[in-house]
Parts: sequence; C-alpha cells; structure tokens
Amino acid sequence: MSSNKQNKHGIELEIIEEEESNFQEDPFYNNEEEQNKYNDVRSAFKKSEYVHLNSIPIIMEHYFKGSKLILPITPIHSVYKIMLKDLVNDSVENWFYNRPPDMERIPIIAEDIYNKRNPIETMFYLSFNKQNEKFDVLDGIHRITALKLIKEENSKPLDCFDPNKFPLCKEVYNLLFNQYILVNIRFNSTHGDLCNLFESLNRSRPVPELYMGNYQAKNKFKIIDNIANDWYHKYKKHFSGDNVINPNTGNTNRDKFVDLLDKLYDKHECKDDNKLRDILDNANNQLSKEKFTKVSDKVLSKCKETGCYLFLLKNDKLLKII
Repeated sequence: MSSNKQNKHGIELEIIEEEESNFQEDPFYNNEEEQNKYNDVRSAFKKSEYVHLNSIPIIMEHYFKGSKLILPITPIHSVYKIMLKDLVNDSVENWFYNRPPDMERIPIIAEDIYNKRNPIETMFYLSFNKQNEKFDVLDGIHRITALKLIKEENSKPLDCFDPNKFPLCKEVYNLLFNQYILVNIRFNSTHGDLCNLFESLNRSRPVPELYMGNYQAKNKFKIIDNIANDWYHKYKKHFSGDNVINPNTGNTNRDKFVDLLDKLYDKHECKDDNKLRDILDNANNQLSKEKFTKVSDKVLSKCKETGCYLFLLKNDKLLKII
C-alpha cells in the first residue's frame, strides 16, 4: 500500500480505488496497516477539539472503503460516492436531535426501494461525530432504516425468511447494495451548524419542536421518546405515516404525538415518565366515556377494540382539556 501522506484530492483517490478491489474480494478486508493508520488518527482527534484535515481521508477509508471524493465544498465538507452496502452499517446512526424514524413508514419505503432497485435518486446528509466515532444521519434516516430492514430480511436463515416481504433473490440484492450513492458529509461541525442545516433540510416537512432545541437535559428527550415508542407499539392501529391527520379516524402520527407530549411535559412540569404516563392514561380513560357524535361507528369500534380514544381529538383541543 502506498504512503497515505499524499494530496487527498488526487493520489489519495487512486489509493481508495486500489483498495476497493481488495474489499470486493473480501468484505472483511481490514489489514493491519490500515487499522494502525486509523488508530493514530483516532488518538489525535480524541485529544483535540477537531479532526485534522489530513485525517479525513483516513477516516473515510476506514469506514467507507471504496468511497470516492466527488465534490469538495470546503476542506471539512464534501460530497462522496459511497457503495450502498458500506453505508448500512453500525457506524451510521441517527443524529441524537433528529426524530426517530416512523416505523409505520419503514416497510413501505423498503418495499418501494426493493422493487425499484434504485435508491440513488436523492442524497444522504451525514456528520462525523468524533465523540462516539459514528456518522450522524441528519437527513435520510427513513431511507437508511428501510435499507437496513432489507439487509436484515435478506440475511435471515431460509427457515426464518418471509418471502412475502422481500423475495429472496441474490441477484436483486447484490444489484441494489452494490450501487453507489451520493453522501454529503461534514466534519468539525458545531451543534449550531448542524441545527441550522437540519432546520433547512426539513422546511418542507415540519419537525417537532422537541428535536430542534438544544436540550442539555437529555432526560426530557428520553422520557418523551420512550413514551412515544410505547404508545406506538401498544396502539399501532392508531398511528399513520400520513402527515395530514383527520381526527375523525381516531389516528395520529408519531411527529404529532411527540409534539403533544412535548407540550404536556412542559405544561405539567413533569420530572419523570410516570407523571406524563398517568396524565395520558387519565385523559384517555376520560375520553372513553365521552360521546363522539361525528365519529363513525367503525372508528368507535376500533377505539373500543384497542382501548385508545385519545386521538379522536386534535392536539390543540387535547392541550386545552389535559
């Protein structure tokens, strides 16, 4: 392997191309020299406030072998071409302040990607987090989660495989995951930089306020996220992937529910999840005794079956009575 102390915009790319061939032959390729280079880089940025510029190509090579620099926007911000199979790994995870993926939508997105065999129409936005040595997903978490679902389903043993989800076809699977996609990656970004970018990327779809604030007290975030997940699994029939919710259906979506929890948490000055859970349960129980004349018998029957009546009212009305 050639020296890594070369211009990252020229010769370094040729090094990456050479390693791509080795990686394709052996997916577990990770020689000692490459690992030692990354260990040196890790030791340096752990002691520093930022990642040095000459470390960035080594970090990219370590996590995304075969990646290619397409467009250097700034010295710490570039667009790369990365093979899809290298992107769906444990080094890529949701940004802490990003909303969790709506699991109601994930199978639908996954099926669409699998049938089209082409997930490269849009760009993913990542930022390297030197604290945990992960790449935070700022935009694209639903697509990445859907791709991970496809990978998970196709990795199951045959006796556990469900052909109704994603038909087992090695040719299709390889075609999909051996494609290159464009990934916009930042290094050394401040929290403020990431929040501004995140807000800009999500202007087309409002993001719950909970995920836009700089909450130093992470307790609130965890409480609300846990309750949202619990209600989603318990009352799954009442959560929709649609952003336009009609209360006459008795449904909501995860974002709107998180907004409700966020406001109730502040309104009642909750300090733990028990108080907020009790508030929700009491409100749900009270609504189960109300008469909803404008709601169809079919919707009321669903509510009676599941025991969930809370979403028969919009958030603004719920906030007035809870």
